Amino acid sequence: MPMFRRRERYAPANARLPGRTPRSVASVSRSPCHEGRVTKAVSRRRGGHVTEQAERVPEALLLDFGGVVLRSGHDLMGRLPARHPATTPVVERRGDFGSEPDELWERMLREEISERDYWSLRAREVGDMLGRDWDTRDFMAELYAGPPSGVLHPDALDLVADVRPTGVRLGVLTNDLAAFHGPEWIEQMDILREMDAIVDGSATGVLKPDPRAYRLAAEALGTPCDRILFLDDMPWNVAGARSVGMTAHQVDLTRPVAAFDLARRQLGLDAAA
Repeated sequence: MPMFRRRERYAPANARLPGRTPRSVASVSRSPCHEGRVTKAVSRRRGGHVTEQAERVPEALLLDFGGVVLRSGHDLMGRLPARHPATTPVVERRGDFGSEPDELWERMLREEISERDYWSLRAREVGDMLGRDWDTRDFMAELYAGPPSGVLHPDALDLVADVRPTGVRLGVLTNDLAAFHGPEWIEQMDILREMDAIVDGSATGVLKPDPRAYRLAAEALGTPCDRILFLDDMPWNVAGARSVGMTAHQVDLTRPVAAFDLARRQLGLDAAA
């Protein structure tokens, strides 16, 4: 379980929210969400796309963390050669950000390996280049070192800051927060204290795009699925959210501002300057 101190506006998936009794994963199917099923057989085009969905008035904004609130690992890999020149060959192979094809990432997109497998293999590869025995957390500690301002999307920070005074509830639904990052690093992420709910698959054991993950988030937020706006960088996670009735959009990691601007419009906010 992520090592957070409790805040008035923060609770992990199994914490008691004000006035609410948390439900177990097994009981989440009674939440006001569609019975959804989702497959990863969705568009595999490089990069994301943003399309308008049914007109709704969201009562909650739910965000993926890595890639949406946090800059993606592929993005931050671009900084490695300045510190470790030996990593240049692998940095050329980093998903949509690389200059060379990333066959390992393509295998993940084809569902031959999981995303956790991808980053574990990358960690081992980069660690070997540096003569270090790295696991995923070690690699992430290297990528996400430094002050939070250097690893967070400024557009995400601005969106959260503008949403908070409106009364729209805020939440994070992530698969890998505690799996990828240590408690000390998580503790310094002040943006998480702005959230009304944080649901981490590392703790619940239920990973997107399993429909139960979205129902857990809806329960934690106290908001029906069809009143939740969700942003994620993986197309199958977007499809999973839509399968339970959420309005959901994919964030293009190479141009995330498009999805944030769309969210602003649907939340009744002005586009970012």
